[in-house]
Amino acid sequence: MKSIIPYIIILVITLWNDTGYAQTRNTSLDKFFTKKMEKAHIVGMQAAFLKDGELQWMGSYGLKNYKTNERVNDSTLFMIASTSKPVTALALLKLYDQNLIGLDNDINDYLPFKISNPNFPDEVITIRMLLSHTTSLKDDWDILDPLYTLDEGGDSPISLGDFIQDYFLPKGKYYNREKNFFNEKPGKYWEYCNMGYVIVGYIIEQVSGKTFSKYMKDEIFTPLHMNNSFWFLKDIHHKNIARPHKLPEKKSVHSEPQVLKHYGYPDFPDGQLRTTVSDYAQILKLILNKGSVDGFQFLKKETVDKFLNIQFPNVNKWQAIAWNYNEFENWLYYLFMPHLPSHTGGDPGVATVTSFNPETRTGAIVFINSPPTTFKGGKILYLDMVRKLLNEAKRE
Repeated sequence: MKSIIPYIIILVITLWNDTGYAQTRNTSLDKFFTKKMEKAHIVGMQAAFLKDGELQWMGSYGLKNYKTNERVNDSTLFMIASTSKPVTALALLKLYDQNLIGLDNDINDYLPFKISNPNFPDEVITIRMLLSHTTSLKDDWDILDPLYTLDEGGDSPISLGDFIQDYFLPKGKYYNREKNFFNEKPGKYWEYCNMGYVIVGYIIEQVSGKTFSKYMKDEIFTPLHMNNSFWFLKDIHHKNIARPHKLPEKKSVHSEPQVLKHYGYPDFPDGQLRTTVSDYAQILKLILNKGSVDGFQFLKKETVDKFLNIQFPNVNKWQAIAWNYNEFENWLYYLFMPHLPSHTGGDPGVATVTSFNPETRTGAIVFINSPPTTFKGGKILYLDMVRKLLNEAKRE
Protein backbone atom coordinates (compact mmCIF):
# COMPACT_ATOMS: atom_id res chain seq x y z
CA MET A 1 0.00 0.00 0.00
CA LYS A 2 3.19 2.19 0.42
CA SER A 3 4.29 2.45 -3.58
CA ILE A 4 -16.45 13.75 -3.24
CA ILE A 5 -18.57 15.70 -4.38
CA PRO A 6 -17.29 19.18 -5.10
CA TYR A 7 -17.33 21.30 -2.00
CA ILE A 8 -16.24 24.76 -1.05
CA ILE A 9 -12.56 24.72 -0.10
CA ILE A 10 -12.00 26.82 2.98
CA LEU A 11 -8.56 28.38 2.98
CA VAL A 12 -6.90 28.67 6.37
CA ILE A 13 -4.26 31.37 6.53
CA THR A 14 -2.44 31.53 9.87
CA LEU A 15 -0.08 34.43 10.47
CA TRP A 16 2.00 32.64 13.09
CA ASN A 17 2.41 28.96 13.77
CA ASP A 18 3.90 27.20 16.78
CA THR A 19 7.49 27.85 15.65
CA GLY A 20 6.99 31.58 15.31
CA TYR A 21 7.24 31.49 11.51
CA ALA A 22 5.58 34.49 9.90
CA GLN A 23 3.52 33.47 6.88
CA THR A 24 3.31 35.67 3.81
CA ARG A 25 0.17 35.20 1.78
CA ASN A 26 0.75 34.12 -1.80
CA THR A 27 -2.40 34.65 -3.83
CA SER A 28 -1.01 32.81 -6.84
CA LEU A 29 -0.34 29.67 -4.82
CA ASP A 30 -3.66 29.94 -2.98
CA LYS A 31 -5.53 29.98 -6.29
CA PHE A 32 -3.39 27.20 -7.74
CA PHE A 33 -3.88 24.78 -4.84
CA THR A 34 -7.58 25.57 -4.42
CA LYS A 35 -8.17 24.84 -8.10
CA LYS A 36 -6.15 21.62 -8.01
CA MET A 37 -7.93 20.40 -4.90
CA GLU A 38 -11.37 21.07 -6.33
CA LYS A 39 -10.51 19.30 -9.58
CA ALA A 40 -9.06 16.21 -7.85
CA HIS A 41 -11.63 16.25 -4.98
CA ILE A 42 -8.82 16.39 -2.40
CA VAL A 43 -10.17 16.82 1.12
CA GLY A 44 -7.22 18.51 2.87
CA MET A 45 -3.57 19.32 2.45
CA GLN A 46 -0.52 21.33 3.50
CA ALA A 47 2.18 22.65 1.18
CA ALA A 48 5.39 24.63 1.57
CA PHE A 49 8.43 25.85 -0.31
CA LEU A 50 11.91 26.84 0.80
CA LYS A 51 14.11 29.54 -0.69
CA ASP A 52 17.73 30.30 0.18
CA GLY A 53 17.67 27.37 2.57
CA GLU A 54 14.80 28.74 4.68
CA LEU A 55 11.07 28.14 4.89
CA GLN A 56 9.59 30.89 2.76
CA TRP A 57 5.91 30.00 2.50
CA MET A 58 3.40 27.42 3.66
CA GLY A 59 -0.30 26.99 3.05
CA SER A 60 -2.97 24.89 4.75
CA TYR A 61 -6.14 24.02 2.85
CA GLY A 62 -9.39 22.13 3.14
CA LEU A 63 -10.54 19.73 5.83
CA LYS A 64 -8.80 17.34 8.19
CA ASN A 65 -12.07 15.40 8.61
CA TYR A 66 -14.74 15.42 5.92
CA LYS A 67 -17.49 14.21 8.26
CA THR A 68 -16.93 16.75 11.04
CA ASN A 69 -15.96 19.62 8.71
CA GLU A 70 -12.88 20.38 10.83
CA ARG A 71 -10.38 22.52 8.97
CA VAL A 72 -6.71 21.92 8.34
CA ASN A 73 -4.42 24.53 9.92
CA ASP A 74 -0.66 24.99 9.98
CA SER A 75 -0.34 22.81 13.10
CA THR A 76 -2.40 19.89 11.75
CA LEU A 77 -0.40 16.65 11.69
CA PHE A 78 -0.35 14.55 8.53
CA MET A 79 0.77 10.96 8.30
CA ILE A 80 3.48 11.05 5.62
CA ALA A 81 4.05 7.37 4.71
CA SER A 82 7.39 6.65 3.01
CA THR A 83 8.46 10.29 3.03
CA SER A 84 9.37 9.30 6.60
CA LYS A 85 12.37 7.32 5.32
CA PRO A 86 14.74 10.31 4.94
CA VAL A 87 14.01 11.17 8.59
CA THR A 88 14.87 7.63 9.67
CA ALA A 89 18.01 7.82 7.53
CA LEU A 90 18.94 11.13 9.16
CA ALA A 91 18.75 9.50 12.59
CA LEU A 92 21.20 6.82 11.54
CA LEU A 93 23.49 9.39 9.91
CA LYS A 94 23.53 11.26 13.22
CA LEU A 95 25.02 8.12 14.82
CA TYR A 96 27.48 7.90 11.94
CA ASP A 97 28.35 11.58 12.42
CA GLN A 98 29.23 10.75 16.04
CA ASN A 99 31.43 7.79 14.98
CA LEU A 100 29.05 5.33 16.61
CA ILE A 101 28.33 3.37 13.44
CA GLY A 102 30.03 2.62 10.11
CA LEU A 103 28.14 2.77 6.84
CA ASP A 104 30.08 -0.13 5.36
CA ASN A 105 29.94 -2.31 8.44
CA ASP A 106 28.00 -5.55 8.53
CA ILE A 107 24.51 -4.94 9.91
CA ASN A 108 25.06 -7.94 12.19
CA ASP A 109 27.73 -5.97 14.05
CA TYR A 110 24.81 -4.07 15.61
CA LEU A 111 22.10 -6.74 15.91
CA PRO A 112 21.48 -9.27 18.70
CA PHE A 113 20.68 -11.91 16.06
CA LYS A 114 21.93 -12.56 12.53
CA ILE A 115 20.16 -11.46 9.36
CA SER A 116 21.42 -12.64 5.96
CA ASN A 117 20.01 -13.55 2.58
CA PRO A 118 19.73 -17.36 2.73
CA ASN A 119 20.45 -17.48 -1.00
CA PHE A 120 23.83 -15.86 -0.29
CA PRO A 121 24.50 -16.60 3.38
CA ASP A 122 28.16 -15.56 3.28
CA GLU A 123 27.53 -12.18 1.63
CA VAL A 124 27.63 -9.20 4.00
CA ILE A 125 24.69 -6.79 4.12
CA THR A 126 25.92 -3.33 5.14
CA ILE A 127 24.29 -0.26 6.64
CA ARG A 128 24.86 1.57 3.35
CA MET A 129 22.89 -1.13 1.52
CA LEU A 130 19.97 -0.75 3.92
CA LEU A 131 19.89 2.99 3.30
CA SER A 132 20.07 2.66 -0.49
CA HIS A 133 17.72 -0.28 -1.14
CA THR A 134 20.46 -2.64 -2.32
CA THR A 135 20.21 -5.36 0.36
CA SER A 136 18.44 -8.03 -1.76
CA LEU A 137 15.82 -8.15 1.01
CA LYS A 138 12.21 -8.17 -0.19
CA ASP A 139 8.86 -6.79 1.01
CA ASP A 140 6.20 -9.51 1.28
CA TRP A 141 2.97 -7.57 0.96
CA ASP A 142 0.91 -10.69 1.67
CA ILE A 143 2.31 -10.29 5.20
CA LEU A 144 2.68 -6.50 5.49
CA ASP A 145 -0.76 -5.45 4.21
CA PRO A 146 -2.85 -7.40 6.77
CA LEU A 147 -0.75 -6.02 9.63
CA TYR A 148 -2.06 -2.47 9.06
CA THR A 149 -4.49 -1.66 11.88
CA LEU A 150 -7.03 -0.21 9.44
CA ASP A 151 -10.04 -1.96 10.98
CA GLU A 152 -9.29 -1.47 14.66
CA GLY A 153 -7.25 1.73 14.39
CA GLY A 154 -4.38 2.83 16.61
CA ASP A 155 -0.73 1.82 16.81
CA SER A 156 0.31 -1.73 16.06
CA PRO A 157 0.72 -3.88 19.20
CA ILE A 158 3.67 -5.77 17.65
CA SER A 159 7.10 -4.66 18.87
CA LEU A 160 9.81 -3.73 16.40
CA GLY A 161 12.26 -6.39 17.58
CA ASP A 162 9.68 -9.18 17.57
CA PHE A 163 8.48 -8.23 14.10
CA ILE A 164 11.97 -8.23 12.60
CA GLN A 165 12.81 -11.62 14.10
CA ASP A 166 9.52 -13.11 12.92
CA TYR A 167 10.16 -11.79 9.41
CA PHE A 168 13.86 -12.54 8.89
CA LEU A 169 14.71 -15.50 11.12
CA PRO A 170 13.94 -19.02 9.80
CA LYS A 171 11.72 -19.96 12.74
CA GLY A 172 9.71 -16.72 12.55
CA LYS A 173 6.00 -16.82 11.72
CA TYR A 174 6.39 -14.37 8.83
CA TYR A 175 9.53 -16.00 7.39
CA ASN A 176 9.39 -17.08 3.76
CA ARG A 177 12.62 -17.63 1.85
CA GLU A 178 11.09 -16.98 -1.56
CA LYS A 179 8.97 -13.98 -0.59
CA ASN A 180 11.36 -12.22 1.82
CA PHE A 181 14.61 -12.48 -0.16
CA PHE A 182 15.66 -11.96 -3.77
CA ASN A 183 17.92 -14.45 -5.47
CA GLU A 184 20.44 -11.65 -5.98
CA LYS A 185 23.66 -10.76 -4.19
CA PRO A 186 23.50 -7.93 -1.63
CA GLY A 187 25.02 -4.75 -3.04
CA LYS A 188 24.55 -5.94 -6.63
CA TYR A 189 20.82 -5.46 -7.02
CA TRP A 190 18.45 -2.52 -6.40
CA GLU A 191 14.85 -2.92 -5.34
CA TYR A 192 12.95 -0.46 -3.14
CA CYS A 193 12.61 -2.15 0.24
CA ASN A 194 10.58 -0.96 3.20
CA MET A 195 11.88 -3.77 5.39
CA GLY A 196 15.43 -2.48 5.01
CA TYR A 197 14.37 0.70 6.80
CA VAL A 198 12.67 -1.33 9.50
CA ILE A 199 16.10 -2.84 10.24
CA VAL A 200 17.59 0.67 10.22
CA GLY A 201 15.14 1.65 12.95
CA TYR A 202 16.05 -1.38 15.03
CA ILE A 203 19.78 -0.75 14.62
CA ILE A 204 19.22 2.80 15.87
CA GLU A 205 17.66 1.29 18.99
CA GLN A 206 20.52 -1.14 19.51
CA VAL A 207 23.28 1.46 19.06
CA SER A 208 21.62 4.28 21.02
CA GLY A 209 20.20 2.18 23.85
CA LYS A 210 16.87 3.99 23.45
CA THR A 211 13.61 3.07 21.81
CA PHE A 212 13.38 4.37 18.26
CA SER A 213 10.74 6.97 19.10
CA LYS A 214 12.65 8.23 22.15
CA TYR A 215 15.89 8.52 20.22
CA MET A 216 14.08 10.45 17.49
CA LYS A 217 12.55 12.81 20.02
CA ASP A 218 15.74 13.37 22.03
CA GLU A 219 18.31 13.50 19.26
CA ILE A 220 16.43 14.64 16.16
CA PHE A 221 13.09 16.33 16.83
CA THR A 222 13.95 18.35 19.94
CA PRO A 223 17.26 19.83 18.71
CA LEU A 224 15.72 20.57 15.30
CA HIS A 225 12.67 22.20 16.94
CA MET A 226 10.35 19.68 15.30
CA ASN A 227 7.82 19.90 18.11
CA ASN A 228 4.91 18.59 16.03
CA SER A 229 6.46 15.29 14.91
CA PHE A 230 5.47 11.88 16.32
CA TRP A 231 5.90 8.20 15.43
CA PHE A 232 3.04 6.88 17.56
CA LEU A 233 -0.53 7.98 18.09
CA LYS A 234 -0.17 7.28 21.81
CA ASP A 235 2.35 10.11 22.07
CA ILE A 236 0.08 12.74 20.49
CA HIS A 237 -1.86 14.50 23.22
CA HIS A 238 -4.21 16.47 20.99
CA LYS A 239 -6.66 15.75 18.17
CA ASN A 240 -5.31 18.08 15.51
CA ILE A 241 -4.45 15.21 13.17
CA ALA A 242 -5.65 14.96 9.58
CA ARG A 243 -7.75 11.81 9.15
CA PRO A 244 -6.87 9.75 6.09
CA HIS A 245 -9.62 9.58 3.47
CA LYS A 246 -10.41 7.15 0.69
CA LEU A 247 -12.00 8.76 -2.32
CA PRO A 248 -14.71 6.88 -4.23
CA GLU A 249 -13.56 5.02 -7.34
CA LYS A 250 -16.31 6.64 -9.41
CA LYS A 251 -17.59 10.14 -8.75
CA SER A 252 -21.31 10.80 -8.59
CA VAL A 253 -23.60 13.29 -6.91
CA HIS A 254 -24.05 10.80 -4.06
CA SER A 255 -20.44 9.76 -3.61
CA GLU A 256 -18.50 10.99 -0.60
CA PRO A 257 -15.01 10.36 0.78
CA GLN A 258 -14.65 7.56 3.31
CA VAL A 259 -13.03 8.80 6.53
CA LEU A 260 -10.52 6.18 7.68
CA LYS A 261 -9.35 5.51 11.22
CA HIS A 262 -5.91 6.57 12.37
CA TYR A 263 -3.88 3.41 11.92
CA GLY A 264 -0.40 2.00 12.33
CA TYR A 265 1.80 -0.96 11.40
CA PRO A 266 4.72 -2.87 12.99
CA ASP A 267 7.19 -1.71 10.32
CA PHE A 268 6.71 1.90 11.47
CA PRO A 269 10.27 3.27 10.87
CA ASP A 270 9.59 3.04 7.13
CA GLY A 271 6.54 5.29 7.05
CA GLN A 272 4.48 6.07 10.14
CA LEU A 273 5.70 9.59 10.97
CA ARG A 274 3.01 12.19 11.60
CA THR A 275 4.22 15.75 11.21
CA THR A 276 3.61 19.14 9.57
CA VAL A 277 5.22 20.70 6.51
CA SER A 278 6.87 23.32 8.71
CA ASP A 279 8.46 20.60 10.86
CA TYR A 280 9.55 18.62 7.82
CA ALA A 281 11.05 21.77 6.36
CA GLN A 282 13.65 21.56 9.17
CA ILE A 283 15.01 18.41 7.49
CA LEU A 284 15.36 20.22 4.17
CA LYS A 285 16.89 23.28 5.86
CA LEU A 286 19.50 21.02 7.41
CA ILE A 287 20.47 19.66 3.99
CA LEU A 288 20.25 22.92 2.05
CA ASN A 289 22.47 24.64 4.63
CA LYS A 290 25.16 21.93 4.69
CA GLY A 291 24.24 20.54 8.09
CA SER A 292 23.41 23.84 9.79
CA VAL A 293 19.92 24.59 11.13
CA ASP A 294 18.81 27.76 12.87
CA GLY A 295 22.35 28.82 13.63
CA PHE A 296 23.87 25.56 14.88
CA GLN A 297 25.76 22.78 13.11
CA PHE A 298 23.67 19.63 13.50
CA LEU A 299 25.64 17.44 11.09
CA LYS A 300 29.08 17.73 9.55
CA LYS A 301 29.03 19.01 5.97
CA GLU A 302 30.74 15.80 4.88
CA THR A 303 27.88 13.77 6.36
CA VAL A 304 25.31 15.81 4.45
CA ASP A 305 27.30 15.20 1.28
CA LYS A 306 27.06 11.45 1.93
CA PHE A 307 23.30 11.83 2.37
CA LEU A 308 23.06 13.18 -1.18
CA ASN A 309 25.71 11.09 -2.96
CA ILE A 310 24.74 8.23 -5.26
CA GLN A 311 25.68 5.14 -3.26
CA PHE A 312 26.05 2.31 -5.80
CA PRO A 313 26.19 3.99 -9.24
CA ASN A 314 26.77 0.71 -11.06
CA VAL A 315 23.60 -0.71 -9.51
CA ASN A 316 21.32 2.35 -9.56
CA LYS A 317 22.58 5.67 -10.89
CA TRP A 318 19.85 7.66 -9.13
CA GLN A 319 19.79 6.28 -5.59
CA ALA A 320 21.34 8.28 -2.77
CA ILE A 321 20.77 7.61 0.93
CA ALA A 322 16.95 7.57 1.10
CA TRP A 323 16.66 10.24 -1.62
CA ASN A 324 16.26 9.24 -5.27
CA TYR A 325 17.10 11.56 -8.16
CA ASN A 326 14.61 9.80 -10.45
CA GLU A 327 11.87 9.40 -7.85
CA PHE A 328 9.03 10.44 -10.15
CA GLU A 329 9.97 8.16 -13.07
CA ASN A 330 8.17 10.50 -15.41
CA TRP A 331 9.98 11.45 -18.62
CA LEU A 332 7.66 14.37 -19.32
CA TYR A 333 8.30 15.91 -15.89
CA TYR A 334 12.04 15.61 -16.37
CA LEU A 335 11.85 17.36 -19.73
CA PHE A 336 11.09 20.54 -17.77
CA MET A 337 12.64 19.86 -14.37
CA PRO A 338 16.09 18.64 -13.31
CA HIS A 339 16.64 15.32 -11.58
CA LEU A 340 16.57 16.35 -7.92
CA PRO A 341 16.78 14.40 -4.65
CA SER A 342 13.17 13.59 -3.83
CA HIS A 343 10.89 11.20 -1.97
CA THR A 344 7.25 10.25 -2.19
CA GLY A 345 4.92 8.46 0.18
CA GLY A 346 1.69 6.57 -0.16
CA ASP A 347 -0.50 4.68 2.30
CA PRO A 348 -4.29 4.29 2.62
CA GLY A 349 -5.66 7.82 2.58
CA VAL A 350 -2.17 9.35 2.46
CA ALA A 351 -0.06 10.91 -0.31
CA THR A 352 3.10 12.96 0.24
CA VAL A 353 6.00 14.29 -1.78
CA THR A 354 9.12 16.37 -1.22
CA SER A 355 11.80 17.50 -3.65
CA PHE A 356 14.67 19.97 -3.32
CA ASN A 357 17.57 21.50 -5.20
CA PRO A 358 20.84 21.67 -3.21
CA GLU A 359 22.37 24.02 -5.81
CA THR A 360 19.66 26.68 -5.71
CA ARG A 361 18.82 25.87 -2.06
CA THR A 362 15.11 25.58 -2.82
CA GLY A 363 12.63 22.88 -1.87
CA ALA A 364 8.99 21.81 -2.00
CA ILE A 365 6.78 19.76 0.35
CA VAL A 366 3.19 18.55 -0.14
CA PHE A 367 1.10 16.49 2.31
CA ILE A 368 -2.37 15.23 1.30
CA ASN A 369 -4.96 13.27 3.31
CA SER A 370 -7.01 11.99 0.36
CA PRO A 371 -5.05 10.68 -2.65
CA PRO A 372 -6.92 10.58 -5.97
CA THR A 373 -7.71 7.06 -7.14
CA THR A 374 -6.36 7.32 -10.70
CA PHE A 375 -2.84 7.76 -12.05
CA LYS A 376 -3.87 10.86 -14.00
CA GLY A 377 -5.56 12.34 -10.98
CA GLY A 378 -2.77 11.36 -8.62
CA LYS A 379 0.87 11.19 -9.63
CA ILE A 380 0.66 13.81 -12.36
CA LEU A 381 -1.20 16.12 -9.95
CA TYR A 382 1.56 15.82 -7.33
CA LEU A 383 4.26 16.49 -9.89
CA ASP A 384 2.41 19.58 -11.02
CA MET A 385 2.28 20.79 -7.41
CA VAL A 386 6.00 20.19 -6.85
CA ARG A 387 6.94 21.96 -10.07
CA LYS A 388 4.75 24.94 -9.15
CA LEU A 389 6.35 25.24 -5.71
CA LEU A 390 9.94 24.92 -6.97
CA ASN A 391 9.32 27.45 -9.72
CA GLU A 392 7.68 29.82 -7.24
CA ALA A 393 10.74 29.50 -5.00
CA LYS A 394 12.96 30.59 -7.89
CA ARG A 395 10.76 33.60 -8.62
CA GLU A 396 10.32 34.89 -5.07
